[in-house]
Amino acid sequence: MTAKWRPSIHMPRWASRITLEINDIRIERLQDVSARDVIAEGTPDLKEKFPIGGPELYSTFIFRNLWESIHGSESWQANPWVWVLQFRLLDQREGK
Repeated sequence: MTAKWRPSIHMPRWASRITLEINDIRIERLQDVSARDVIAEGTPDLKEKFPIGGPELYSTFIFRNLWESIHGSESWQANPWVWVLQFRLLDQREGK
């Protein structure tokens, strides 16, 4: 007998691999994103590779290229409003 498949949204909390708590929700213009935020989005932190000359500029440039590869070549220039969600990773014991 095989188990019936269920979408992950209907799985019990104990079956989740991670549990996130939303700490903050806000909107801001895309081009107002900070270097810290683009690194939190997964863009490489280039401080060690470019210690002088503004590694934040390189990280933001990489993020811009990624954004345009997903949303189109003029999407950065459009400077849309975007949702910013900040999370905290909960210990699995806390999230149950």
